[in-house]
Amino acid sequence: MLSWINPLRIFQAILSLATIGLTAYEIASLYDKWSYSNVVYYMLFNGCWTTGIAVPYLGLAPLRFPRFSHEIAIPLIELLTGGLWLSGWIALAAMIPSPGACHYSSCHALQALIVVGAVQWATFVVTNTFAIIDLKNSRRNAKNHRDDASPEMTTTDANANGNNTAAADSAV
Repeated sequence: MLSWINPLRIFQAILSLATIGLTAYEIASLYDKWSYSNVVYYMLFNGCWTTGIAVPYLGLAPLRFPRFSHEIAIPLIELLTGGLWLSGWIALAAMIPSPGACHYSSCHALQALIVVGAVQWATFVVTNTFAIIDLKNSRRNAKNHRDDASPEMTTTDANANGNNTAAADSAV
């Protein structure tokens, strides 16, 4: 396992907590039309998903629970989480007003949420790239290991096995 992956997972968890805080601030500002936006709730889901499910599984399963750490599940969760963040920050960026028209704190919180979402997506792009590379390498190594472990049977081995089974059948 790469030595920098655990600090990056901690950074992803911190960004997720920042997302939860920014969306909670946005939802709490009841006077704002953005408080009731489905995109804000979607970003809240992204923060909760990443903090509660994705980062703990991706960080702890390979180390503590290798039996639950499937070689395909890790890239799939990485892809899913990265896709959630990508769609969230792009949808939010498409909805808010231009920076020149943003004069209140709730709008500034949305701008910060877009930046946090984009950085979070970029971190998942990096970790997903290495997860896919690891998946390809493990598949290649498993194929090479199978080829080395099971040499082809020769005709003399087949005859010897056939004679042993015939002798065993006649003994019964």
